Amino acid sequence: MALEIQTFVGGSLETNGYLVGDRQSGDALMIDAPQGVTAGVVQAANAGGWRITEIVITHAHWDHIIDAAALREATGAPLLAHPLAVDRLARPGSAIFELPFTITPVTPDRLLNEGDEVALGDLWFFQVLHLPGHDPAHIALFSDRERAFFGGDVVFPGGHGTLEVPGADPAAMGRSLGKLVDLPSDTVVYPGHGATTTLGAEPWISQMATR
Repeated sequence: MALEIQTFVGGSLETNGYLVGDRQSGDALMIDAPQGVTAGVVQAANAGGWRITEIVITHAHWDHIIDAAALREATGAPLLAHPLAVDRLARPGSAIFELPFTITPVTPDRLLNEGDEVALGDLWFFQVLHLPGHDPAHIALFSDRERAFFGGDVVFPGGHGTLEVPGADPAAMGRSLGKLVDLPSDTVVYPGHGATTTLGAEPWISQMATR
């Protein structure tokens, strides 16, 4: 039984958030929290009979966390993030320019590290991958059973997240991409921006990967 995945695009950078539901249990995950998506996510969850059990933040760049506090308040679901995201979630903002709005600070309810699992219902388990490069705190969720990779800003169609931001590390990005080389090529990538792709459709990953 496949998962149901809905995409919510928000904010000036058209950032993707994903509502991932398990039809059998009625449980759902929300992955990332772009600006202005909370009402739509809650409406979709109610319409589908979903109970949002967790909110996972792939990394704490401002465009991915604007609605984090609002989503947690609206759903009552705990917020999950990497330990290195804690400080930025507590003092959210852009390291490059002043934002024309204020982001409400949040404290994660659970910290996720490499090798941890995020459960969805009784049958689905997502492996946590720590994939620094674009951001030191970057994580992704991978389901081998669903062949799904919720990768934030690690992989886009045709490239990866920018390395021209504070905290970015090209060498770390190469090592992170190296972790993806052995994943199934038919794995669908649900990126932080833009359309879906598959790992097999992105040959640049293996070309840039280091071990």
